[in-house]
Amino acid sequence: MVRTTMALLAAITIALAAPAAFAAAGDCNGDGQVDAADLDALVAANNTPAEGTPLTGCDYDGDGVISLADAAEHISQSR
Repeated sequence: MVRTTMALLAAITIALAAPAAFAAAGDCNGDGQVDAADLDALVAANNTPAEGTPLTGCDYDGDGVISLADAAEHISQSR
C-alpha cells in the first residue's frame, strides 16, 4: 500500500513538473489536439520567453523565445 501510494505520488509529481514532456508533438497549448488553436497560441505569444510556459515544447528553433519563426515551423510540421 505504501509503495503504491509513493509510486502514484511520484508519477503525479513528474506529470506536474514536466507537462511538455507528455504533450503530443505540435500540441502547443496542451489541449490534447494539434489544431489551429495551437497556431493561435504561438502567434499570441510572439516575442515572449518560452521557458516556464506551456509553449516551451513549441520553441521549435530552440532560441528560448516564441516567435513567428516557431509558428512557421509549426505550420510546416502540421502538413
